Amino acid sequence: MGKARKSLKAAIGALALSLALAACSGAVSGNQTTAPDAGEFDTLTSAGAERITSQGTAKLDMTKGKLEKEAAGLPADAAKGPLIFAQDGREIEISIAGPQGTVTGSSDTLKFATDSARSDFKEVTFYHRFDKWEDLEKDVRDAVSRYGLDADDAEYWLQNVNKTSSSVDLFNHSLGPGTSTGLAVTYDIAYEFPDPSVISIRVSPLGG
Repeated sequence: MGKARKSLKAAIGALALSLALAACSGAVSGNQTTAPDAGEFDTLTSAGAERITSQGTAKLDMTKGKLEKEAAGLPADAAKGPLIFAQDGREIEISIAGPQGTVTGSSDTLKFATDSARSDFKEVTFYHRFDKWEDLEKDVRDAVSRYGLDADDAEYWLQNVNKTSSSVDLFNHSLGPGTSTGLAVTYDIAYEFPDPSVISIRVSPLGG
């Protein structure tokens, strides 16, 4: 009987250890996608693009001043990058880590520009859309302090775009690049009041 009890205890102990290890491993079955762990970044493979769409977040690594294709899971000579859309009625929360700061925003579209001659992406683009002037104005002012856009240029645009004598050029105006994050951040504004306005936010390596 003593040996039987010992064998039973040993079996129960082994089962408990097995369950504990399985719980700690965080194994995922099937085709379920999971978000990157803290400190990790998204890939731009087909599976990575699907995860960005389904989870509604994108975390990109430009801490070395550029977004390398191979680091994002693509061949170095890939001729183009993915065009990623949010699910209907949602936006993608975007975080681009640069050498000296992070570019953030939310958008229904995330675009990557490159060509086969370069090993990195020339540009990452996303869009802010506005129905209200107040929201657009706040976004521009925030970008001045966060990304280093030229304050005088931004203030001139804000003060003059709504004047009846304003130049047509002001309705399609480019601010930047601001470089305080160690990346070149440009705000291309398409102002169409009273219709919704769009800012195309372009993030690229310093020097292009």
